[in-house]
Amino acid sequence: MCEIFSFLIALASIFFFSKIFGEFALKFGQSVIIGELVAGIIIGPSFLGIVSKTQILSSISELGAIILLFEVGLSTNIEKFLKAGGWALVVAFVGVIIPYFFGYFIFLYFGGLTNIQAIFAGAVLTATSVGITARVFMDLQFLETEEAKIVLGAAVIDDVIGLVILAVVSKLIIGGTITFGTILSISGTAVLFLILSIIIGVLIVQIFFKLILKMKQQHVTLIMGIVFCLILSALSIKVRLAPIVGAFVAGLVLSTIKQEKEIKEKIEPIYAFFVPIFFVTMGINVDINVFNPFVVSNREILVLVGVLFVVAFIGKILSGFVVLKKNINKLLVGISMVPRGEVGLIFAGIGLQNNVFNAKNYSALIAVIMLTTFVTPIILKSLISKKKNDSIII
Repeated sequence: MCEIFSFLIALASIFFFSKIFGEFALKFGQSVIIGELVAGIIIGPSFLGIVSKTQILSSISELGAIILLFEVGLSTNIEKFLKAGGWALVVAFVGVIIPYFFGYFIFLYFGGLTNIQAIFAGAVLTATSVGITARVFMDLQFLETEEAKIVLGAAVIDDVIGLVILAVVSKLIIGGTITFGTILSISGTAVLFLILSIIIGVLIVQIFFKLILKMKQQHVTLIMGIVFCLILSALSIKVRLAPIVGAFVAGLVLSTIKQEKEIKEKIEPIYAFFVPIFFVTMGINVDINVFNPFVVSNREILVLVGVLFVVAFIGKILSGFVVLKKNINKLLVGISMVPRGEVGLIFAGIGLQNNVFNAKNYSALIAVIMLTTFVTPIILKSLISKKKNDSIII
């Protein structure tokens, strides 16, 4: 009974504090994600100690990550995704490669990590949060501009590349030597899984959901959509990929059917329940004691956070300057790619769960992700306002 009592209090605390701090985040012009992360830090073991790390909470959190990536896939128009412009593709590749190698070498030589830890840490810095940037563009009525189209296309491609990298490094931590052949094999498996899942999935779901429509039960479309998501997530695990890879593909495939809007609308309450648990749990796992500057042993980690933030920031900004198209604000494109957000958190969480990172490494990465998420909307608003003012003057 005591375990059930503690679990219920933990859930109540997670939901209550996620909403309170989420509201504070919105008041200060930040993403709700930041509020949920802060809520986790506040109620976690390193501060108030209201909620502790448990296996059941970890499992629910993983399900939240699956639902999150499923929804991201559903929100991605597969045709626009496949037709993403050449510049979006170039921005995405540069925006992955530079932060990855920056992060890898800094963690390897400065952070004192092993080769496999540095590989995973570099992967955490590759992802761009399309949600945060898209929200800023929507609020400032900037979605229809050339810059926005390049950024949103690049952010989606960026996440897919990131998912492939995650698949590679997740498989490597299970065991095995790191050779060019191994990486090529794992990358090939990941890409093949993505391609076959999308092609076969699109063919199957069209027929499957025609049969589903004949059923008379309530919410059957939603339930079968979730079933499809869970099956693909499970298949991802079978081929030793992260389950979120399958969840993203499931959402991407279901975005092609007529019932896509119905599934997306009906999954919102499920999203609202599970996803905050994921973000708050990520905050719970942060050990804020490692950021105390008065503890001599912590100063090294604080310097690491500062250096990582600079390279994480610069690495993405440089991706904007590869766009050689006229009348494009390259700095605006680069800044838009900076926030790491939810996908970076998922990467870091998987690294922690698989004992790739200790509490200090993990907390440093979370701090960098939070910092990039904090500063980007502020800078973007200034750049977009300046661009609009310059257009009016012209």
